[in-house]
Amino acid sequence: MPAITSVEFRQFSANHHNAQRNWLLVKLNTDDPNVYGIGDASPMENDNLVMGMIESMVEKHLVGKDPLESEVLWTTLYQDFQARGGRIASTALSGIDIALWDLKGKILGQPVWKLLGGAHRKSIRVYANGWYTNPGTPEQNAEEAKVVVDMGYTALKFDPFGQHNYYKLSLKEAQLAEDRVAAVREAVGPYVDILVEAHAKFDVMNAIQIGKRLEEYRPLFYEEPVSQERVSELLEVRNKVNIPIATGERLYTKFPFAEIVDRHVVDVLQPDIANAGGITELKKIAIIAEAKHITMAPHNVCSPVGAMAEMHLDASIINFEIQEYHAEFYTEHYFTVLDGFTRQKDGYVELSDAPGLGLELNEAEIAAHPPLKKVSSAGGTVRGI
Repeated sequence: MPAITSVEFRQFSANHHNAQRNWLLVKLNTDDPNVYGIGDASPMENDNLVMGMIESMVEKHLVGKDPLESEVLWTTLYQDFQARGGRIASTALSGIDIALWDLKGKILGQPVWKLLGGAHRKSIRVYANGWYTNPGTPEQNAEEAKVVVDMGYTALKFDPFGQHNYYKLSLKEAQLAEDRVAAVREAVGPYVDILVEAHAKFDVMNAIQIGKRLEEYRPLFYEEPVSQERVSELLEVRNKVNIPIATGERLYTKFPFAEIVDRHVVDVLQPDIANAGGITELKKIAIIAEAKHITMAPHNVCSPVGAMAEMHLDASIINFEIQEYHAEFYTEHYFTVLDGFTRQKDGYVELSDAPGLGLELNEAEIAAHPPLKKVSSAGGTVRGI
């Protein structure tokens, strides 16, 4: 059995309609040079901090260990006093965990979805994000939405609230946001799901007022209407707005999700596999949610590695809702930096039977697109509250 020997990193960048992104990949090596696992440990910023933590974790706890013992290794890493809690630590742990699962699949000759217990589905429904201008006019967003539907998508998400409004919206801004959603609904018709993103910007009063305006347009869910920091505020919005509520991209490990599920604060959970604890932890979050019939729609601003890891997880859980998917709105090399990443067709991504995550590094393409010194986002996340 190959043993873990060392870790390397790969970094690359890409752009989409509203943002520039850097990604950090983990390459977990074994004493067989042909056998390695690939993970995603992209924090979106502070890559050097994450790399330093991963190097320390691997040196202290993984060198010489059997990669098949991923559950034991996850727990060992988490219980290290340096690693419990916070985005940087959980992102480092996530990248290692994803690489371990990829490595296990390659060693055993099986896809990760099969190692997770099998596939309830191998066609993963995805929704488009990264397609829209923000801020755009209602007419502009409507025309952009038509293009998305023409690409085959049956669901799309956007932030209709512009850029520089926090805690509250003026009546003029609120009307413009409603007009954007109304225009997109009219453009795509009644049988395409619209998902509304609020980026955790509003206080409870404004989140409720906005939500009530949007009910008639039947969003699939209303994402992060308020900050995740106070569970009671999410619950207040859920109790007063007749739209399913989603949250989770800013929460790490199973523990905060357990409280949300226990109090049934939201309808949909959105942990990010590259930040919340990897495949091991998202599987547990999904099981916790299943007990209250809460569904999973993992957050995804990941590299192709993280995106594919999420889709293997999606296949294996009964309470899967829908998967975020930016891929076709990034610059084209997003599809070539990793061999084996799959395009959507008619709003679905088909999983293969290839071992592990089914991906291999394209070293030349990665080297051709180095990380940017400074990245920007115009998707509604200028700052949070």
